[in-house]
Amino acid sequence: MKGCKKSAQGIEVTLVPPGGPEAKHEFEVALVTIGRTPNSENLGLEKAGLKTDSKGFLAVDAQRRTAVPHVYAIGDIAGQPLLAHKGSKEGIIAAEAMAGMKVAYDVVAMPAVIFTDPEIATVGMTEAEAKAKDLDIRVGIFPFAANGRALSVSESDGFVKMIGDGRRAVY
Repeated sequence: MKGCKKSAQGIEVTLVPPGGPEAKHEFEVALVTIGRTPNSENLGLEKAGLKTDSKGFLAVDAQRRTAVPHVYAIGDIAGQPLLAHKGSKEGIIAAEAMAGMKVAYDVVAMPAVIFTDPEIATVGMTEAEAKAKDLDIRVGIFPFAANGRALSVSESDGFVKMIGDGRRAVY
């Protein structure tokens, strides 16, 4: 998105798609999010020998150790992505590392959710990312309108889209 401004119909949004021409679209409303930042100010981190980067994050290693080896950091203060699922996984890794286990934070696929109505959730690569990795992709789409549970609660808008690598057997 390049910008938005009020218009007679609601909001005029200027979009610039990758490799495409700028286009203006009219919408009734627009939700604009500008990101989040860690709440790392006034915690006394410097007293522990720690210093955040310019954005307020602490550098951590694969076990979630900070620059002070006996101090671990997880969640938003440990950097992107700022997701609850990431913080939970980091907590497990840090606890196992503290217990002497040989572990490392390694994400293959992390769920991400946008809590809107309807909710939007993702995990793994996008179709564009899979194509860029030259995977032999297979795409399947299943509409909620064909799902009994969705119909039973009158929430049939939406779909599930699955992207798989055709070179890998799935059982």
